[in-house]
Amino acid sequence: MIKSITHFAPHKTALTVSLVFALSSLLFVVPMAILFSFMPSTDPNGNPINTTPFLIMMIAMPIFYFIFGYLFTGLAAWLYNKVAKFTGGIKYETAE
Repeated sequence: MIKSITHFAPHKTALTVSLVFALSSLLFVVPMAILFSFMPSTDPNGNPINTTPFLIMMIAMPIFYFIFGYLFTGLAAWLYNKVAKFTGGIKYETAE
């Protein structure tokens, strides 16, 4: 049986994809946080190293992934809905 995807709900699609992006970014952020915890607090000359930018980025990255993932997925779903009106959408075949 051939079916067509002719509409994506932009909000639900964007919310789902952006949450997947944000949660998957934790696969990189958590190991980086562990590695940075072993970083020395001083440079070879004994001067303190400011680790605040690293910590801020580790906290901000999942948030950025969520925000931009939401915006661009919502835009892509909206654009797909406009194009699908003319093309009939993506067709796929199912079997039972």
